[in-house]
Amino acid sequence: MSCTEKVDESTTDTILWLMQHQDIFDSFHFDVHTQELSVTHAAGVDIIRVGMFLNAKYGILVTSI
Repeated sequence: MSCTEKVDESTTDTILWLMQHQDIFDSFHFDVHTQELSVTHAAGVDIIRVGMFLNAKYGILVTSI
């Protein structure tokens, strides 16, 4: 299982990656109307967008563009 993920158009892939790293976040929410995925973690809440990089290497969720 990879410690990093580049978010693409496939929300399913991103959710599957998050599920493999459940120890790095508290919760996530997917709004079916807006197709927006948000993740709550130790540093706050991030809206996950296409093109972002997700990193689980340090035991916390780190996001970047």
